[in-house]
Amino acid sequence: MSLSDLASLGSFVSGLAVLGSLVYLTLQVRQAERYQNSIAQQERAARLSDLQLRLATMADVFAKGNSGDDDLSLTQLRQFRHLTLAALFSGEDTFRQHKVGLISNDVFDAYCSQMKNLARQRGWRVMWKQLRLTKAEDFREFMDQIVAETTVVSPTDELANWKATVAAERISVATT
Repeated sequence: MSLSDLASLGSFVSGLAVLGSLVYLTLQVRQAERYQNSIAQQERAARLSDLQLRLATMADVFAKGNSGDDDLSLTQLRQFRHLTLAALFSGEDTFRQHKVGLISNDVFDAYCSQMKNLARQRGWRVMWKQLRLTKAEDFREFMDQIVAETTVVSPTDELANWKATVAAERISVATT
């Protein structure tokens, strides 16, 4: 085997090593991307769980605020404002994570559906109008579009609806 044959063989082996390195690097990048998405989802789930627990401790204030109840005290109005701000901070983060590809379309669609449900509430809409300038322009435009696409609904008796649904479920289970 001549020196030029050895050089050619060396180049071939070197090319295989580079190809192997590129394959390994591609796998590492994919794994890092999955890990990053997983971390983003875990952080989002923790943030939303914490927000839900906080809302649960102030459910009366949130319900009164959302419905635009005339009986809202100044303290309750301030509490409602802070709850709404917290929800908007969380929502803006979800919006941004979706924009950079860290949140899937189906998760973002579910978020949009939740925002549309809130935008149907008279008090929430008023609070959004008061707070909207505290948000970045692209998020404002996104939320303004949601508000424009929804109409206000009258508050329903959530407890009566719950009881009726539970009663219907009892009948359904009893007949099966």
